[in-house]
Amino acid sequence: KTLKFEDGAVQFRQRLITSILSHRSILIRNIRSDDVIQPGLHEHEASFLRLLDRMTNGTIVEINATGTQLRFKPGVLLGGSVEHECPNSRA
Repeated sequence: KTLKFEDGAVQFRQRLITSILSHRSILIRNIRSDDVIQPGLHEHEASFLRLLDRMTNGTIVEINATGTQLRFKPGVLLGGSVEHECPNSRA
């Protein structure tokens, strides 16, 4: 069963990590949908999703065209090392 959140990017990272650990899909809606200038996911959040995708096998990430809705289906955590380039936007 998919967990649904309507409150946007609140606790974004925690929800994604919990999704992976519990192996439950999540749907996050209204991600900064009221922000006229920059709605949807920010660069550092998209980067975090790429990192999680590299750390897992079988993860499915679906983002709508405006970036205000995210469906995350977790895969299985992999072992080993991962290289990831972090954006400077959150520094």
